[in-house]
Amino acid sequence: MSFLGLLKSGNREKIEQEISQRFINNMEYFRQTSPDLFDVLKAEPIEYNLLFDEKGLNIINLKTGELSYPTAQQGHQMVNISEELSNSPIANAKWKIYTNHIYLDKMDTSKLPITGRVCNEFIDLLHKHGGIKEYYLSRSFLPSTNIFGLLGGMFLEFIRERGVFFHSLLIFEENVDMFRVSCYFVDYEKLFDNVSPKSCYLFVKDLIDKFFVRSFFSQKKITNNFLRLELKLYSSPKLDASKQVIDEEYASNSRGWGSFEDEMIGVQNTLKNISFGSNAYPILNLPKRVNAPICVVGNGASLDGLLPFIKENQDKMIIFSCGTALKPLKAYGIKPDFQIEIERIDYLKDVLKQAPLGDTPLLCANMTNPEVLDLAKESYIFMRGGSSSGYLYGSKSVIEFSAPFVGNAGFALACQLGSEVLLCGLDCGYIEGASKHASDSYYGEESFALPVDAFRVRGNFDKVVYSDSIFLLSAQNITQAIRNFNPKMALNLGEGAYIDGARSTHPNELNFAKIKKKKLIAQIKSYFTSKTKTAFNDIRTDFYIQEISDFRDELKAILTTNVKNKRELFALIDIINATSAKKSFSSPFVGIMFEGSLAHMSQSLMIASLHLDKDEIEAFYIDAKEIINEALDRMVFKYRLSIPLVEK
Repeated sequence: MSFLGLLKSGNREKIEQEISQRFINNMEYFRQTSPDLFDVLKAEPIEYNLLFDEKGLNIINLKTGELSYPTAQQGHQMVNISEELSNSPIANAKWKIYTNHIYLDKMDTSKLPITGRVCNEFIDLLHKHGGIKEYYLSRSFLPSTNIFGLLGGMFLEFIRERGVFFHSLLIFEENVDMFRVSCYFVDYEKLFDNVSPKSCYLFVKDLIDKFFVRSFFSQKKITNNFLRLELKLYSSPKLDASKQVIDEEYASNSRGWGSFEDEMIGVQNTLKNISFGSNAYPILNLPKRVNAPICVVGNGASLDGLLPFIKENQDKMIIFSCGTALKPLKAYGIKPDFQIEIERIDYLKDVLKQAPLGDTPLLCANMTNPEVLDLAKESYIFMRGGSSSGYLYGSKSVIEFSAPFVGNAGFALACQLGSEVLLCGLDCGYIEGASKHASDSYYGEESFALPVDAFRVRGNFDKVVYSDSIFLLSAQNITQAIRNFNPKMALNLGEGAYIDGARSTHPNELNFAKIKKKKLIAQIKSYFTSKTKTAFNDIRTDFYIQEISDFRDELKAILTTNVKNKRELFALIDIINATSAKKSFSSPFVGIMFEGSLAHMSQSLMIASLHLDKDEIEAFYIDAKEIINEALDRMVFKYRLSIPLVEK
């Protein structure tokens, strides 16, 4: 007899025997696998406990006597409600499905000739294999699943008992007594067996760690990024906070993937910018801190209110202007000490002419368009982390956490070069009622407009602030830069989003001492060397060609795996993602070059498979595999062609 059948049988003796044994088994399981949780569960219940009387099963609040589940003439409704919750979660109105605002649309192949072509061919392949408009998953397989509050967890055991396999499962239960009740019903050892390896996590009592959740999403970057199933049985401050962490990390996981095509532009620009001759641009090499505050200026709306402060104190701090912040600064009579740029785009030169750049020194990422570096009277280069070309030749000084915006690069540089760092106009969000950018900037007049996927976040002061996935990623990287580079102090003067690690500070709270500015600027410039060979550890004459070919062959070997159903495809995509991440760690120049396009192709493959009306996808996968193999060959071929062109 099934567990559900037993509970509905009304046989109190057998039910009590079964649930008691389940509790004993779970305690032994947690004793072996999670001693801390075991110790907590040994304590006597204080708030909630399982109630089993003549009316059946329920959960009782020990302080108020209230029951968690309603009672009808036929008895407590815990079993019936749990059964209803367990039925077809994908199609159950009690559950929510999130898709991260990603759609299977054809890409512009003029910008992404290889990556876009693959994703477009998957759409054509879907039509060939009889795709449908809706998503289809087998009743025995669930995608990434998040549960907020178990209320006894009986429904979860009913799902597990049907043989359902979870691709990943996160469970949040704030109350130890509530979790203890679930131990009478859920067979946790078997539940863990019904989830992909290292993909089932329980958070009991304590608020979850957002950096742990971020790691969870990054480990299954593709399969956890699209389809997410959620059940929230009740609200509380802790559960709501946990849900917000999940929502934010889920959103930010979808940004910053890049593409092979963009990486190749960066590589080509870098090879032009880095010269080993007498006319080489100086490259940042083993920087040290100067004893002065650095004001990092972004082009957010809150810059307007900070311009008077910056002008009044411009002789007492070093000013890093980031991207399009240059124009409003100069219009207000402020001369930045360095202009930071990171973009590969062709029209950046025209933007700087409009500002105008004048004699402001340029501090550019290695992949910046070479015409931009030629524009300035003084140009300096730093190797920007997170992009393939930033790791060319094994630079001794890679500036990490410098994405996705130029403001992130400016802030990461300032954290390593200055004693204190001030954030001005790095809003990392949309301030309600304000434009996206400062007045008098390159973007002209703008009205307040929220994107469809925006969500409210904590403001730095009293303004209402919203964020989206890319602004959230920017804020996260600022926090990571503070944690890793550890400046003496980071002060956020803007009215945008609150930044973890930065102190919210009003300009009138600050009183700077005088500094010898010219001397300190010269000191910063001295950290850039024109002796290019001294800035790198691994100057490769083979341009990584053999390593790139070997990595392509490794990926092709993985693709030979037999894939018969969607569960197996999800598992294969996780292997591809893990292989890509491992390569990006061990050899970032090679790994990151392919990582973004592999992610986009894998995601499009996964989404296309979900639109097939059956679980059997072997024929579809065989065709898709050939498309990916061909794309990998085209990438390697394009790379081989690009290198000689650059050398000439």
